[in-house]
Amino acid sequence: MNVMVREVLTMDAEAILETLPLSIAVLHADGTLAYANAPARRLATVVHSDPALGLARLIASPPACPEGDGCSQCDCEDNLVCDDENGNPLAVVRQWRACGGSGLHSVTIRPAQGDGASVPAGTAMPRTAAANDAESLGLIHTEKLATVGQLAAGMAHEINNPICYVQSNLGTFRDYANKLFGLLELGDELLRETQTTGEERRQVLETRKRAIDYDAILQDLPALLEESCEGVERIRHIVQNLRDFSRNDPGEAFQLYDVRRTLDSTIEIVRSLSGRFLKCSTSFDPLPLVECNPTQLNQLFMNLLVNATHAISADGHIEVRARAIGKTAVEVEISDDGCGMDEQVLSHIFEPFFTTKAVGKGTGLGLSIGYSIVKKHGGDIAVRSAPGRGTTFTITLPVNHRPVH
Repeated sequence: MNVMVREVLTMDAEAILETLPLSIAVLHADGTLAYANAPARRLATVVHSDPALGLARLIASPPACPEGDGCSQCDCEDNLVCDDENGNPLAVVRQWRACGGSGLHSVTIRPAQGDGASVPAGTAMPRTAAANDAESLGLIHTEKLATVGQLAAGMAHEINNPICYVQSNLGTFRDYANKLFGLLELGDELLRETQTTGEERRQVLETRKRAIDYDAILQDLPALLEESCEGVERIRHIVQNLRDFSRNDPGEAFQLYDVRRTLDSTIEIVRSLSGRFLKCSTSFDPLPLVECNPTQLNQLFMNLLVNATHAISADGHIEVRARAIGKTAVEVEISDDGCGMDEQVLSHIFEPFFTTKAVGKGTGLGLSIGYSIVKKHGGDIAVRSAPGRGTTFTITLPVNHRPVH
C-alpha cells in the first residue's frame, strides 16, 4: 500500500524516498500517516498481512519529546515492540525528526539489534551518531543522483558540441588522407618511370599537388588534429567531473584536498546544467589544503550553485569567493543577485523537505544535506538574504577536521 498525499511531498522527494534502503514514513501533525516508502511497506507486512494495519502499528504511540515540545520539533529515538499475527514480538527502533516547517514529521523505522530491544518501549532518547550517519549517507547519495538526472540534458548538449566538431574534423582528415595517399602513389609511380625526364616528372607531381591544394592541407592538418585532441580531452574532462560527482564511496576517508579544485570542477558542471551562458565570476585567494571528504564537498557546492542558478534571471550573476582565515580555516562565499528570501523562508531553509519550488521541481533535501555535510566537517554555514536583493551563503571549513560526535 502506497499512502501518498501530493500536497505533502513533491514527486522528486517521493522518488528519492522510494530508492532509499531505509524504512521511512511521513506523518501529519495529528499523527496520521501521509506517506510510507517501499521498505516501510515491506516491513509493515512482517507485522500484519495488511500493510495499512502493519504501518498503523509501527507508527502508533509516538514518544514524548525529552524537551517537552513534541517530536515534530526535534530529533529523537524510541523503541517499540509489535506483535505479528502469530503473536511473535518484533522490536523496532524509531527515529523521529521534523519534516520542514509544515507541522509534518517523519519516522525512520529499523528492526532493533543487540541491546536496542531491551530499552523500554516509549522511551525517547537522542539519536545516535551511527543512525545519523547511515541515514545521511543514503540521503546524500540519492539527492546526488537526483541532481545527476537534472544534469543529463545539459551534459548531453555539452558533450555533443565537441563530438560534432571532432566528427567533422575526422571527415575532413579522411579526405586529406585519401589525397595524400594518392600523392604518395603517384610519387612512387614516377620514381619507377624511366621514359620521362626528371623535370617532366616534377611537373606532373606539382600539378597533382596544386590539384589537391597540398599547401592548404599542410597548413590545416596540424590545427585539425590539435582541435580534435582538445575536443576529446574536453569530453573526457566532462565525463570525469560527472563521474567524480556521482560516485558513492561511504568509506572514503578524509584527506587533504584543494577546495579550489572542487569549486572549479563544480562550476564547470553547473555551467552545463544551466542550459545557457552562466555569468559566474570567481575570486580565489591562495588557500591551504583542507582535511575533508572531497565527494561530499562537491555535493555541498553543487547544491548551493544549482539553487543560485534557479534564483537568478537570464541576465543574473553568481559570484564565488574563497579565502583563508589565518592558518586554521577556509571561507567560501557563494552569492547571487536573484530573487532572495524573506525571514520566514530563511528560518526553514535547512529543514528536510522544505522547498519553495513548484511541485516536481525540487526535493527539499539539498540545503538540509548541505547543512549536514558542513557540520560533519566541523564547519559552519550562514546565509544572508532579502527579497529582491539576492542571497549569500558563507561556508567556513576548518583546515584540520574536527570530528563531530
